Amino acid sequence: MSAEKSENGVDTFRRELAECWRAMPDKALFFGLLALWLGLFQFLGNSTFGYKGTGSLFGWLSGQYESSPDDEHGMLIPFVVLGLFWWKRKELLAVPKSPWWPAFGLLGVALLVHAFGYMVQQPRISIIGLFLGLYALLGLAWGLRMMCVSFFPFFLFSFCLPLSGGPSEAITLPLRFLATRITCWVSNVILGINVIQDGTRVFNPTRSYQYEIAAACSGMRSLTATVALAVIFAFVVLKTPWKRALMILSAVPLAVAGNVLRLSTIIIAAEAFGQKAGSYVHESSWMSLLPYIPAIGGVLLLGHWLREDRPGKSRPREPQVLPGVMNSL
Repeated sequence: MSAEKSENGVDTFRRELAECWRAMPDKALFFGLLALWLGLFQFLGNSTFGYKGTGSLFGWLSGQYESSPDDEHGMLIPFVVLGLFWWKRKELLAVPKSPWWPAFGLLGVALLVHAFGYMVQQPRISIIGLFLGLYALLGLAWGLRMMCVSFFPFFLFSFCLPLSGGPSEAITLPLRFLATRITCWVSNVILGINVIQDGTRVFNPTRSYQYEIAAACSGMRSLTATVALAVIFAFVVLKTPWKRALMILSAVPLAVAGNVLRLSTIIIAAEAFGQKAGSYVHESSWMSLLPYIPAIGGVLLLGHWLREDRPGKSRPREPQVLPGVMNSL
């Protein structure tokens, strides 16, 4: 058996990784600057010692992810970005590479952003500076073309920004009211279950059951996951700008529809079996996956409809030559 045939997946990955490593120029420049940049945020990244007893921005981020289920997806984003870089490795290797010194200007802007966030004790601002600086280092070592090709993977770092606390209130409160209103409409008009809305509370006329659509039930987590999925799908599968925009915009109604499905299920269970049954559906971990069914299904169906190689798509028809014309030639 030849060595090529006996090579398993791990060996293939190692071989391709070694080839990519050898093909990348100016590695010492990039990784040297990367170590200095990350070191800055490790030792002088966080000034909010009253909330997290560490000067590391990465330590502050870890605390945010651990304390907020709505933000814990941020721990996975760096691995998603690395996976996308690996997926685009042939395109990245084909790009002409050379140091692009104007990127120092963007690096200076990133440093100023972090300095401002450090002074006003807003680590979220420093996070923006961190990833903006990483993007600048990429251009500094390998050029403007490399920055253009890498823009989408770097854009996903925006999902690392924790929204729990102040920033999320501006989103979760409208989501709670919207989900409550739509759920009540679905119950009253479609399901024929008479429920009453009072702010973000839902109850039946006899008040035998009632539920508060709390911040945890706003659908923030499913909204973030659906938007991230739609963004990845749009830039990986679709090429046309308007199709990408439509896919990303569709994430919001799909996430809301998923949350309404879960809330409606709670009302159906309560109407049929009482408050206790509705509470079980509300607190069940596997029932909390319901919002992702229409969200993921909707993204895949819309992507199937929007994809460029859709079957049955009209192709330019070849000119037909009549037999008599062919004989006269």
